[in-house]
Amino acid sequence: MVHFASGDFQNAENCANEALTVSQKYDQKDYEGISIIWLGRILGKEKPSPGVRADDHILQGMKICDELSLKAWSAQGHLFLGELYADGGQREKAQESLKKAKDMFQEMSMDYWLTKTQELLSKL
Repeated sequence: MVHFASGDFQNAENCANEALTVSQKYDQKDYEGISIIWLGRILGKEKPSPGVRADDHILQGMKICDELSLKAWSAQGHLFLGELYADGGQREKAQESLKKAKDMFQEMSMDYWLTKTQELLSKL
């Protein structure tokens, strides 16, 4: 996450892949879901191309988090998916994902992430 925030997407991808490998090795489904969501976010920024399905990664990670009732991480998945769609010019899909994230963050009083989501929504 720190590498991502600093714009070092290659190291962010390496760390996310390592986290995914370790979480799968030790059957830690929660960290597997989180790692896949972040890997999708990273790939969306690092390699925005038709051959890289960053949205599939995010959706796969969200599915795992939903199955484990990890609502906060699912909400972040919706935010990251909305961000990805917005970056790709898919305004309607972005709005749909960001609205879902906004509602979830409001419900959980996650003000930091709510603000991030509202900022993205206002740019659409």
